[in-house]
Amino acid sequence: MIDNKVRYIYGIHAISNVISSDQNKIKKIYFKEKYSSKNLINLFKKATEHGLFIEELDSDKLTMLCESNKHQGVVCEIEDINLSFFDLDNYLLLTQNPFILILDQIKDPNNLGACIRTANAVGCNLIIKRKSNSSPISPAVHKASCGGTSGINIYETNDLSGIIKKLKKNNIFVVGTDHKAKNNYQQVDHAAHNGVCVIMGSEDVGMSRGLKNACDIMCSIPIYGSVDCLNISVACGIMLYEVAKYR
Repeated sequence: MIDNKVRYIYGIHAISNVISSDQNKIKKIYFKEKYSSKNLINLFKKATEHGLFIEELDSDKLTMLCESNKHQGVVCEIEDINLSFFDLDNYLLLTQNPFILILDQIKDPNNLGACIRTANAVGCNLIIKRKSNSSPISPAVHKASCGGTSGINIYETNDLSGIIKKLKKNNIFVVGTDHKAKNNYQQVDHAAHNGVCVIMGSEDVGMSRGLKNACDIMCSIPIYGSVDCLNISVACGIMLYEVAKYR
């Protein structure tokens, strides 16, 4: 049985994207009382044109719903399926040339949301994230993703090693990332495989040792300045778009 949960997302741009891409998930949209913002007026019009349920609340109640005062005057209640429920075998059977992103212990919701946004934009069709010691898909993540959580499969699990074994059995090339790796990210050649999976590690310690050992290749992004490494979401964008060039 699929466990459906209620989640809240907030922000004008994020909610507009969900209306456009995945409106069937929307249960209700809450607008701030007596708003005058042109962007909110346009969003209200868009919501009514799609026949969505709308309710007005005061700003404090909106803050309580989404646990943030950065809601921009609008909060959306959506129905999400349990992220632990996903048939990976069926996905691998039906998806031609899969493009997968694995996120290992990304703790900051803004970084997680930014990685999801980029993955959606670049054409990834599956994101797999570690469930423990990782940011949940919270309202802040939905906001940072700007609607990127819609229209893409997201799967939560703690068995990333088992996932990688299954991917490799299906001839999917697994690319790990580490700022100390010897291979340049532009040297990755996955053309002879049925798909590709990119793994990004946590902000502080990177990928776990076990996952590194399981990869087909470990690569790094060159640093020419004085900083040690890139922000995880920036590095994720560089890696994904480099892979996408050859797909």
